[in-house]
Amino acid sequence: MIKHLVFFLIFFGSLSSVYAENYFLPKTFLILPEGSNVKIRWILPPEQRSSISTDKIHFVIDYKNEPLVIYENKLLFNPLKGYIVKLTQTIKDVICLDSGVLLFSDGINMGYLEMGKDSDVIPNVKLKVITKLPLADSKLFKGDNTVYAAGFNKKTKKYEVYLFNRQKSLFQKIASLDEPVNAMSGKQEHIFFSNERLIKEYKNGRISLIYEHPRQKIEELFYNEKTGLIYKTSNGAGIIKDKAALEFLQTENPLVFLKGTSLYVFFSSVSGLLEIMNVDDLRNFAFKVQKIIDIQQTF
Repeated sequence: MIKHLVFFLIFFGSLSSVYAENYFLPKTFLILPEGSNVKIRWILPPEQRSSISTDKIHFVIDYKNEPLVIYENKLLFNPLKGYIVKLTQTIKDVICLDSGVLLFSDGINMGYLEMGKDSDVIPNVKLKVITKLPLADSKLFKGDNTVYAAGFNKKTKKYEVYLFNRQKSLFQKIASLDEPVNAMSGKQEHIFFSNERLIKEYKNGRISLIYEHPRQKIEELFYNEKTGLIYKTSNGAGIIKDKAALEFLQTENPLVFLKGTSLYVFFSSVSGLLEIMNVDDLRNFAFKVQKIIDIQQTF
């Protein structure tokens, strides 16, 4: 069990003091074991509050460690470099692997983006199809250099999981489940998936419960061998070890992305991008959660 936790209130501009010109992000905390090697840095300094809803945004980190944001499924832009392109099709999912492979789905097909031939002020891009998705309502998920698709098969009445085979450029079924899949990650045929507050592991054809969040639905899962398994809820992110969790980030409606040993957090309300480095170091501590703080409380 962790004997000491270090709490950081995240300020824009300073972690040690608050100046008049700094903007304070309320109800945002990093909760770290004393002596951990976790560090943070701002990649994109926050701006004034905006009205952008997280429901309208897809967020990934590309091969240059730069943010890519898809807004309302129609515009793709890099807020760090300022470039923007229009999508000729509605994009429902975007996957960026640590290798730099960037894949998109329009709900029917998966592919990559190709520049159009028009001469508009904002360039157009279209989806160049690689393969068809396995099911009508398939959703893409990112694993450790792995791409999954999952959805409900109306014929079998099962929730099926498919693994993308790069050599054959198609999806192959690896699991058939009796329950919905809200989020998923993993490596090859070893997967982690969530249903509401539960996180389960599927390995060698067997399913086991590895964690139950005490109060919130698991919205996303991220996994690689270096960092392990990380979850995101509407109010934060945590890392799982030995069927316990440390919810080290607590904030409101974060957009997060795991790449290597860094967790990137995009605060859409202020267009700020934070990198939390060395999150894998948290696995070196034995922790057991006694209480997860609700950030909606008044501190």
